[in-house]
Amino acid sequence: MCKGLKIIYNMLNDSFRILDANLNRASEGIRVIEDIFRFIYEDENISNELRLLRHKIRKSLKNFNEKFLTKRSSLFDVGLKNSNKKEGLDKKNNINELIYANFKRVEEALRCIEENLKIEKLHKLSKLYEELRFDVYNIEKEVTIFKSLDAKKKKITGIYAISGEEFSCMRDNVYVAEEILKAGVKVFQYREKEKKMLYKYEQAKKIKALCNKYDALFIMNDDIDLAILVGADGVHIGQEDIPIKEVRKLVGDNMIIGVSTHSPKEADRAVKEGADYIGVGPIFKTKTKKDVIDPVGLKYLDYVVKNIKIPFVAIGGIKEHNILETKKRGAKCFAMITEIVGAKDIQSKINKIYNLLNETSTHNVFY
Repeated sequence: MCKGLKIIYNMLNDSFRILDANLNRASEGIRVIEDIFRFIYEDENISNELRLLRHKIRKSLKNFNEKFLTKRSSLFDVGLKNSNKKEGLDKKNNINELIYANFKRVEEALRCIEENLKIEKLHKLSKLYEELRFDVYNIEKEVTIFKSLDAKKKKITGIYAISGEEFSCMRDNVYVAEEILKAGVKVFQYREKEKKMLYKYEQAKKIKALCNKYDALFIMNDDIDLAILVGADGVHIGQEDIPIKEVRKLVGDNMIIGVSTHSPKEADRAVKEGADYIGVGPIFKTKTKKDVIDPVGLKYLDYVVKNIKIPFVAIGGIKEHNILETKKRGAKCFAMITEIVGAKDIQSKINKIYNLLNETSTHNVFY
């Protein structure tokens, strides 16, 4: 009886079997990626974009659903037997590999649908699937950018070191940066407002190379042109600098943008305008900046902890003796300048601070 059924199914073997199989492949592949961005990354924009695409694919061929089911022959699909023979070929080791594999699955399926619709003389639908395929290419790019920025933002934790050559006991920024990075710090901001541009450029190139070596983020303060020239991981701007959307046009999609904020209003605006992280402060009184505003205190930090969902850096007067005050209020990243660059033994100072922070949490939380 099974042999007889197989003969009948072979007689029904035409392009609608291919269309049915690839429609399922495309929809299932999108659903895998969609759920990753819905439940793991919790990104509303990308998950919704994928959901709309999935529905569009399904609805575009809904008039052929009965014909698809008539032509379907899962029981005798030779592909299943071949797939079972190749154990381990489709192995995925992590989320990134899973996302990549399913994007390729979707793109290949859409191309198959597009070409087989031509055979059935459904040229208008074929053209639609060509457009859908290019939509998927664009979403794949968005996802790649998202993952790149997400990986960078996850490093904004622990000590956020900022350069300050005038406070570093006559030591060069490059030397100080390497001492900081050797101690495990994963974010280094280059901030030297009073130096000549060529001097900053030469130092920034060297420190960026060190950040690459130690798998740390290199953030440029204010100087967008230098950030672009040296390939910085991010740029940090103030309230009186170029607006975030204009900075994004200049630096492109792969660079994170941080913004200094001093009030709930500024924090909310920074998030709305697309900041990847914000600076929160000054928490305590500081003399590092010449144009520093009065401390905003811990009350503003409390607001950010409760209301802001992007990473943030507590900044301003943070020292070894008061850092736990900010940690206890919910801060996870702490900007430090003089306390670190002015230390006689930089690595020892950083280790001491991390040990202090890790009294109630593991060291790996911070770097």
